[in-house]
Amino acid sequence: MAARSGFDINRLIFYVLRGGVVLSITVILVGFALAATGRPMPPDGLHPTEIPGELAAGQPAGFLGLGILLLILTPVARVFLSVFYFAREKDRTYVLITVFVFAILMVGIVIGRR
Repeated sequence: MAARSGFDINRLIFYVLRGGVVLSITVILVGFALAATGRPMPPDGLHPTEIPGELAAGQPAGFLGLGILLLILTPVARVFLSVFYFAREKDRTYVLITVFVFAILMVGIVIGRR
């Protein structure tokens, strides 16, 4: 269903989902390609704060970590955009449900960081 102004948020959500998956797969494949060249991989996983340093150093773990992070954040972005879609459609019930789902996702991310 297109919004009243001609702007189709469903199409935007589609592009965010597809783009997020394609981008994350691409970044992960770069990480695998770097790992195949013999670059060292850490024995343990990376903390998200370590990803920028690993990326700057061209390490496969940075690319793999970023790809997984993008893959995780893609549906979060979809829920975030859905809040605006339902608000624009003036569907208060779905706004509340979607905000609740988004809050649960955010709490899960915060708890997962600890």
